[in-house]
Amino acid sequence: MLTMNPEFNFFGSKIKELREKHGFTVRQVAKQAGISPAYWSQVENGKRNIPKPVTLDKMAHGLREDREILYHLADYLPQATKTAENMIPIKPDDVINVPVIGTIKAGPNGVAFEDHQGTEIVMTNGLDISYEYFYLVVSGDSMTGDGIFDGDYALIKKTQNFCNGDICAVIVDGEEGTLKHVTRSDDSIVLTASNSKYPPRVFVGNKMNELLISGKLVRTMRMF
Repeated sequence: MLTMNPEFNFFGSKIKELREKHGFTVRQVAKQAGISPAYWSQVENGKRNIPKPVTLDKMAHGLREDREILYHLADYLPQATKTAENMIPIKPDDVINVPVIGTIKAGPNGVAFEDHQGTEIVMTNGLDISYEYFYLVVSGDSMTGDGIFDGDYALIKKTQNFCNGDICAVIVDGEEGTLKHVTRSDDSIVLTASNSKYPPRVFVGNKMNELLISGKLVRTMRMF
């Protein structure tokens, strides 16, 4: 019989509180974090050891929370009364400045950025810095099934290469850019939302030329 550890229960209950505060399901946060829903559920129910920092980083991404919050809950951080000497220094190469863009459209030379909203600092871990990146401010509710909501910041890697099913920033001729799952075949491109109230959009023949893939979604961030 499994003996429940009070520390595991406390940590799990706090993770559940954070998830429910944002209105996320276990499946949504687990998918965003890249871990299994079963594991996430076990953590919330106190049936797993407190995750290691590398897993906490993933869970923080899934929750759209600062990882230091989870580190504190896991008792991995020094108390606020301790000095900054305890903190791990961040080297210049560990971060990049990324522009925040409110709107993307098709321009004469490809993608045109509009409504510049400043920059955000992004940690480079997990990024291929040979590519350029930008944050696209999400507009609308078409991707809520993937835990992506209106006002979220979507980190986009500027590339036209993707695998079928990837979430990409797509520009349809004459429209503003949007996030959609993209599936491409020899004779069609299908844009699929994750909110079932939006039907797929299918482009065939010459209509395929109306689409511009401006980049692939890397991760999202929620601003409060």
